Formats: sequence, structure tokens, C-alpha cells
Amino acid sequence: MIVLSRSHACALALTLFCSALPAGEKSFAIVFRDITKDAGLYEPLAGIMGHGGAWGDFDNDGLLDLYMGGFCDRPNAEYKPAAGPVPNKLFRNLGNGRFEQVKQPAVTFFGRTSGAVFADLDNDGWLELYSANNAKAKTQKAQEPQKSAQVRHSQLFRNNKGVFEDISAQSGACPSTLFTARNIGVFDYDADGLLDLLVVEDRFTPKPRTALFRNKGNLQFEDVTQKAGLPDNLFGLGLAVADLNGDGRPDFFVPHSNRLFLSTRAPSPPSPLPSGSEGSESRARSASKGEDVTYREAVELKSILTWAPLDGEDWPCGAAFGDLDRDGRLDLVVAIHGKKARNKVFLNDGLKNGIPQFRDVTKEAGLGDIIPVRCPHVEIQDFDNDGWPDIYISAAWMDAAGKITPLVYRHTGVKDGVPRFTPPRPIGGDMVYYPAGPTGDFDNDGRLDLFLINWFQGNHSRLLRNESAPRHWLQVQVVGKTFNRMGLGSQIRLYRAGELGNQKALVGFQELSIGYGYASGQPALCHFGLGELERVDVAATLPNSQKIVRKNIESKKRMVLAE
Repeated sequence: MIVLSRSHACALALTLFCSALPAGEKSFAIVFRDITKDAGLYEPLAGIMGHGGAWGDFDNDGLLDLYMGGFCDRPNAEYKPAAGPVPNKLFRNLGNGRFEQVKQPAVTFFGRTSGAVFADLDNDGWLELYSANNAKAKTQKAQEPQKSAQVRHSQLFRNNKGVFEDISAQSGACPSTLFTARNIGVFDYDADGLLDLLVVEDRFTPKPRTALFRNKGNLQFEDVTQKAGLPDNLFGLGLAVADLNGDGRPDFFVPHSNRLFLSTRAPSPPSPLPSGSEGSESRARSASKGEDVTYREAVELKSILTWAPLDGEDWPCGAAFGDLDRDGRLDLVVAIHGKKARNKVFLNDGLKNGIPQFRDVTKEAGLGDIIPVRCPHVEIQDFDNDGWPDIYISAAWMDAAGKITPLVYRHTGVKDGVPRFTPPRPIGGDMVYYPAGPTGDFDNDGRLDLFLINWFQGNHSRLLRNESAPRHWLQVQVVGKTFNRMGLGSQIRLYRAGELGNQKALVGFQELSIGYGYASGQPALCHFGLGELERVDVAATLPNSQKIVRKNIESKKRMVLAE
């Protein structure tokens, strides 16, 4: 039984949904409230055939702003209550629970936007915007804007202190040969301090390929797909990026083709954590700046990762890495874009000959039930701040009144070495799905909120404010100088205060990443729930292999680790 104070009971009565807890479980519920209309997002997004979206502070005021795009090539009637296709939208966070539409012509266009991400690609402290557009080779439409929407290629926008400028043509990151783009990976594959782009192309084009664009500086990119050893037939939908083999370079998993690629830089043993007072630093694995790095497919994992589809639309789609059992290793969750979604949970049992050993624990973990709708997007986040990461999959229940209950599998602990999860209600019934649903703490209250991007008539996109009971938390941001300013690729470990380096005292491990799951862009933050812990020790391994320790850090704040 859950006992709530009067204030929490009132909030719960007004809340549209709440996660159910197992009998006897002593914990708070995960509680969201639909604030779409109050936030000023309902009317501007009415009728949009939404598909991709991203959180990011594009104007540097400390508040997460929102970008959203969709498919604009369908008949006008499919966009009701709008009169026809609804263009992409940029919203500024006003800080009072409301958003205002920012009418910048460059980013307000009609296309087939399948994904988006904000990223600082020139290290000037302002976030660029990349829009992955699912372009066709030629249009089959006669009317506008549907006609031009079909053939619009992916686009890159420079951020000029809050004003976006289209630099797609001259950037080299949006070639006319790139058509059915889906997800965007952002990482520094060659350790030169500049973020590179991996644009995933789906298989629904004559010669699908996933392209790696190296950042040369000044927002100029070159295609290094072949040079990096990537195959020319790699297709996919979503993406997950992390250093899995411990060599200090990003590896990545591409769902649909279900192929894992590992950097070939030989791993060296990590150095011990630095000791001494708060703020001590040391060097670990040396990283050669700007070195040539290639990838090889982890064919050793083919048997565990290969997908046997039930039909022609049964596709692995979203993917995310996260430490589900707090053992200091990154596990993998894959979400399925199928009408009978058989989502997967793989535990990481460690390295063997440099290869991460994944084990399928889906059934034991509590995700064995087939979801009766598609499940495109997935994230591993601690929504109730109890210290254990939950699993969000972009499906939901919708009742007759239009109220939504998102599918968040709440972490209930580890049993027999396997993390256990429970859904908010038994799987089945009237369920819907959303193509994307990026998380972000838009109101800076230390609780992760959800933005559900809707595609279908009869439903709408929704901003869900997290109103779970307050608990302790810590958000970690990394700012680089010699490495990428966003700190992507940093690995953050939290320990109980006074027990730095004690594996049994590990309370969280994450690698800083954005653009994971499917069609979604997240802010460059590591969010940790701490439960009842008021203080923790923090150990960070930065992209340049520098190690930073901060001891006895107070909770309920955002911590910035600057190089």
C-alpha cells in the first residue's frame, strides 16, 4: 500500500496516470501529469504528423527548449484538425511552465523529418541543430507543400547566438546522396575534440548506407565511412553509442540490421581512481588526438543479436545503453517497431577477448510480455529517483477520455543477478504508440519529464510533467576545452559518500550521450536518482582520459565538471 500526504493525494487524484507497485513494495510511484495545453503546446502542434524531436537549450538561458518535426507529404485530410501539413516547430521555454513558438524561417519547414538533435558542433557554446529528413529520390506529389517535402534532404543549421542559419549545402554533412535518413549519432570518433555525425539510413532505398561524417572544424564535414571501415550496406533505424570495449573510443549498435561495431583501437588497462582531496586529477589511458580509428563488426555476437522477424514490419528500432544492475557495465535494451513488439533486454557480462558479452534476460527481467502495438523508442532513465534506472518504451495506454499512461517499466531491484522491472499495469488493452519521446528536465526540478511525439489522428503530442514524490538526485554536466565542449563520451560513476572506488558502493554509472533510442534528441546531462542518499562521491573519466574526482557532493543540484 502507498501512503501519501494530503498534498500528494490531491496531486495523484488530478494526475492522469500513475505506475502501480508490486504488493508490499515500499516505494513511491512514478507520477506524470499531462500539461500540454497549459504549456501552450497543444494548439501549435494540432494536426502535426510528428515523428522526430529534440530537447536543447538553443538560446543559452538555462532552460530546455524543444524542436519537433514530422512528415508533410500526406493528403491534407490526414492532418485534421489542421487544414493540411504542419511544418516543423521550434519552441522556447519561458521558465514558467509555458513555451512560445519561435518563428525562425530556417527551421520552420515542410519535410519528412525522421529525427533531430541539438549539438555544439563548433565548440562555441551554442547548439547547432541537425534534422534527419527521410527524402525520396523523386516526388510523387503534385501539390505543395507535399511535393517539396518529399525531396527535402537532411539539414544542418548553425546557431548564431540563438538564430539558426541553414548551412546544409556547404557543410558536407547533408549530401544529396543521403536519402532515407533516420537517427543521428553524435560522438568524437577520432578524439580530435570535434563532434562527428553518424547518420543512419533505413533500408527503404535502393542502396541504403549509414554515413560517418568527420568534423574538420568550422562546421565542415567529410564522409569517412569507408576510411573508418564501415560497410557500405549498413542500414538501420535507431542508434545507441557508448565505449563498450574500454579503449576510450565510441562504439555503436544499429538496430534493424542489429549490428554492433567496435572501435579497433587496442584497449589498455584503466588506471586506478585518483586519491587525495576533492578535485584531484590524473591521466588514465592516453588518447592520441586526431588519430585514425576504424571499426569492425562484432560478428561474435551475431547469434545473440540477430533478429528473426514475425512479418515484414517486425523491426528492431530503438536502442539504449545503460547500467541496469549497477555493476559498472553498460547493458542494452532494444525496442521493436512491430505490431507484436517483443522488446529485448541484454545484460553485459563483461569483456571476453575485447568483446562485450551480452546475455538475453528479457523474460527474467519482466519484459517478456508481447506489447500489442509498435514500440519504436526506448530510454533507460530513473524517473522516480530511487537510485535504480527504469525503462521507458514509447507505447502507452489511452482510455476513452483520451488520458495517457506511458509504458515505464519501474525498476524493483536485482534478484539472482538480474534486474527486475514491472509495468504500470498488465500488458494489453487499449494501447497506442509514439514514434519518439525524448526525456528532459524542462522545469529544472530534478525529475525527468517526457515529451511524446504523436503521429496519429485521434491523439496528439503531449508534454508529461514528472510529479513523482521528491527524492534526492544529482545531474552531471561536463564542459570540455581540449575535447568536445559538450563532454560527450564522458563516463560518470557515483558512489556512496566516503566509499569512492568500492564497487559495492556504486550507486550509478552512465556514459554521457545524446541521440539514442529512436528519432529523439536528449540534453547532454547524466541524471542520477539517489533515493535517500544526501551526499555522494563522483568519479568521472573524461573523453581525453583525464580523471576527476569530487567527494562528498550534496544532492539536489546540477554539477558541472569543467576540464
